[in-house]
Amino acid sequence: MKRSLLSLVLPVLLLPLSRTVPAAGQVEPVDWLLQQVRIGEASNKYDLVSQSLYRLEKIAPDNPQVLAAQIRLALYQGDRDKARQLLATLQQRSPDSLATRQAEASIRLLSEAGRQQLQQARLLATSGHLAEARAAYDKQFNGVFPSGEIALEYWRLVARLPGQQTQALAALSALESAAPGSINLRMAIARMEMSRNNPAAALKQLQAVAADPAGRVQAAELWLSSIKSQPVTPQSVAQLNVYLKTFTSDKPQADGLAELARQQKLLAEPAYQQRLRGLMLTDRGQSASAIPSLRAALKATPDDPDLLGAMGLALSRANNRQAANGYFQRAIVADAQGTDIGKWRSLLHSNQYWLAIAQGDKALATGDTVQASRYYQLARRLDSRDGYALIGLGDVALAQNKPATAEALFRGALRVDPSNTTASRRLAALYQQQSAQKAIAFINGLSAAQQRALGETLSGLHSRELSDEGDRLADAGNGQQAAEKYRQALHLSPQDVWLNYRLARALRQAGQPQVADNQMLAMARQQPEVASQVYANALYLSGSGRPEEALARLYALPAAKWDQSIRDLNTRLETDRTIERAEALRAQGGEAQAIVLLGTLPDSSRRTLLLADWALARGDSEEALRRYRQVKKREPQHPDASLGEIEALVALNQLVAARQRLSSLPPEAVTQSVNSGRRVANAWLAVGEPQKAAALYAALKPLAAREGASQSSKWLYRDAAELTRQQDSTLTLEEDYSRNKGTGGVSDFTAHTTMMEAATPFAQGKGFLRLDNVDVSAGRFSRSSSGTIEENFGTCANNDAVCNRDFRQHQNGTSIGLGYRSDRWSADIGTTPLGFAVTNWVGGVTWHTDWRDLGLSLTASRRPISSSLLSWAGTRDPNLASGKTWGGVVATGGALGISYDQGNANGVWADLSAHQITGENVADNSRQRLMAGYYYKLINEDNRRATVGLNGMLWHYAKDLSDYSLGQGGYYSPQSYGSLSIPVSWRQRSDNWSYDLGASVAWSRAKTRAQPRYPLDFGSLTSDNPLSSDSRSSGFGYTLRAVVERRLTAHWTLGAGLDIQQAKDYTPSHALIFARYSMAGWEGDLDMPPVPLSPYADFK
Repeated sequence: MKRSLLSLVLPVLLLPLSRTVPAAGQVEPVDWLLQQVRIGEASNKYDLVSQSLYRLEKIAPDNPQVLAAQIRLALYQGDRDKARQLLATLQQRSPDSLATRQAEASIRLLSEAGRQQLQQARLLATSGHLAEARAAYDKQFNGVFPSGEIALEYWRLVARLPGQQTQALAALSALESAAPGSINLRMAIARMEMSRNNPAAALKQLQAVAADPAGRVQAAELWLSSIKSQPVTPQSVAQLNVYLKTFTSDKPQADGLAELARQQKLLAEPAYQQRLRGLMLTDRGQSASAIPSLRAALKATPDDPDLLGAMGLALSRANNRQAANGYFQRAIVADAQGTDIGKWRSLLHSNQYWLAIAQGDKALATGDTVQASRYYQLARRLDSRDGYALIGLGDVALAQNKPATAEALFRGALRVDPSNTTASRRLAALYQQQSAQKAIAFINGLSAAQQRALGETLSGLHSRELSDEGDRLADAGNGQQAAEKYRQALHLSPQDVWLNYRLARALRQAGQPQVADNQMLAMARQQPEVASQVYANALYLSGSGRPEEALARLYALPAAKWDQSIRDLNTRLETDRTIERAEALRAQGGEAQAIVLLGTLPDSSRRTLLLADWALARGDSEEALRRYRQVKKREPQHPDASLGEIEALVALNQLVAARQRLSSLPPEAVTQSVNSGRRVANAWLAVGEPQKAAALYAALKPLAAREGASQSSKWLYRDAAELTRQQDSTLTLEEDYSRNKGTGGVSDFTAHTTMMEAATPFAQGKGFLRLDNVDVSAGRFSRSSSGTIEENFGTCANNDAVCNRDFRQHQNGTSIGLGYRSDRWSADIGTTPLGFAVTNWVGGVTWHTDWRDLGLSLTASRRPISSSLLSWAGTRDPNLASGKTWGGVVATGGALGISYDQGNANGVWADLSAHQITGENVADNSRQRLMAGYYYKLINEDNRRATVGLNGMLWHYAKDLSDYSLGQGGYYSPQSYGSLSIPVSWRQRSDNWSYDLGASVAWSRAKTRAQPRYPLDFGSLTSDNPLSSDSRSSGFGYTLRAVVERRLTAHWTLGAGLDIQQAKDYTPSHALIFARYSMAGWEGDLDMPPVPLSPYADFK
């Protein structure tokens, strides 16, 4: 058999010496005959070899391949001498040819040394020293084998070496292709293809061998053995059917039929069917579906190692690794003598490792870092070559706030397994917490494969870096530049919902609201039912003043997809909507209904605070205090509740308690917002600590500047300005000129008033000292032909009166007043000018408060009537027989003022007053006045305002005492008076200027009743006392007014004013100039309109 194999395979080795076999019809005779020689050698048909060599000797006797074939034939026939003679001829004719070297190798094996070398190589191969065996073969033959049998030996050996099977199979396939027909060669190829799990190629070789009667039994045995080694399945039955079509007789057929019957019987058993299904599903990775079938199969064959191993694998994949351990251990016992025991041991070891990792992860998730560390250390002992145990220990270090230790462990995991992307991600996340740049640098230093794996992370880092830069720009107010950074970030993370949100907000900040809306709509179309997108869109809409659209966007998402953030936003928006409706009801006067509506909301601090604010606003401070404390009980540190409690205590005049609460406020109550800080400052001012209030205002101004032109900032600047000016001492000087033409000596009126007011801080307002020097004149009487006064003045109208004195009516005096002004109170006491013919004590007190949205003021006063010399200063009767002094009229009474102005375009005001009017030797009188008006702000800006309005007045005096005879008052006092006027005004200020321009047109109507010339009885002086006649009058008039003020320095301002009135029989005019000195200096906004001094006589 050995000799036959050598003769079959050896010709194949000579193939490289011949040309490629041409197609039929083109084969050279020598090549064709040499091919016949090789086929004959491979198939042991040496008659074919002899016949072919006989012909070749005739046509190519010197061909090296012919001589080599003759040597092989001689060796086959045992004629060694002939073989040596032919070798000598071959060496002479072709010493360097492959055929010569092959022949020389054959002859060397005839020697004792050659046989021993070959025997040593074979022993090394048999004992498992494969590399040494191959080296021995290579040393002896150097790739040129003397026979096909030895070539087959060599390549079988090579196939057993790691990674060399492919090379060996290629060499054997080349041998078989060059010299087809060798049974041993084909069987070797078939076995090798089977080991490579290539059944189709193996089957092709076995079918070829089976076609040769000499190899039929060998092929059948290997084929059937291969089928039997497989699990019994419908596929194995199909292979048996193919086998039986090839082997149709004798023992191969009988053996095949027996195996077919066995497998068909087994497949019919339900337990085995479960076995097949369970194994199949496990192979497919469908572990959950496989487990029931595997359990059913194990009931029938509990010691089946394949079933036990598959069950362990399925349970391991289903994360039931503890149970999987038991099945792997049972598989190892059941397969103790099997070929798969190594696989079960490997799976058990791997499962134990991953079980320890999973147990560590579970312990870490519950915060048990000690137990987690134990599990990860166990995993590390089980497999030190895997990085996940180190990653777990790194996670423990992070949980223990040991970032440096975590970094070392993650880097250790990368050293153990450089391709571990989890370790890379952990390090990238760790560095990202330090800075995006460090994380980016780390990822860029990884291998190309790792960078690809972390590509999304790297893009996210670049995106975050750009987004952070956009945030900084947006915070600085650079919306356009921020939007560009967000766009770049969005290019790297196109699905990032919050990048879209930030971009839209930046676009709105940059003045592109429509572009911003389109951005959010585009995101909504791309992610229509993604909860985070819906939440971001609703948040964007609510933040841009569109709560109804925000709610509609939320309700478009099915409720099943709502998360907690969406539910919270929906609650807030619905609450806002209810509160907005309640606020609207309250604004319309329906506060009771508004409170009922708020009651439909769930109990919350927000609702309670709003009710408390309303109570405080309507003056129910006790109720407000109760509700503020209700919130504080629930949330002791609630800032708005704490501030509200303080404001309620101030309103209740519990200043000591308010001061205590202020002192205990945490610092963040001041810095939380401009508005909260402003409220704290106002509270300190209310409890009598203006210095603390001023310091707070100053500290809050930088925060207000960063916040921009918000309402809170405006309020802060306003309050700070008011406090600063309230704390400033000022001195104002003013010269005032008034003129009203009339009858000389009687009703003509000219007044020069020089005013000085010094004001200084006192309590929560200012105290002031007022001095007015007044020079008032009624002109001179016209003398009659007899040189006397004949006007109806004093008693000069009497027929027997001699009025030849006091032709010039003139008075001079200085009034003194002391007073106090604050937001809540104003009061003063003083005199009419000392030096006047009649001097009176005067003064008044006014209390300002709010009721709901109305401003209220209550006034009690005693004021002079300064419309004429007689009514203001009093005078002496020029009649020599009289000499009485009369006049000096004062009005004593009260007034109620009402106003409504919420800072919007519309405003109304009203004043209702009643006074008793008295004077020296003047008849008593009474006066009632109702005045009201409406105004509309055409322009309503901080530094500019234009208004138009409609005013009305109704007056009533009990008596007409407008004449100048003794007992009369010399002041306008119709029994009924009504007027309507339309005023317009324009006010504006700049850094150093402020002015007020106004005009009005009016219609009025008055009626007076007849009165006696002398309303008082002075005996014979007033015996001639005729009645006047009733009178009615009506007409139109107008007024023009202008006041301007200029800041000269921080300490000085200068102003001037003029107004002119024109009506029937009434044409007063007025001019003034004033200068004001600020001791502290003031460079803030000037008053708008300018506020010159009012004469002390004109105080309300």
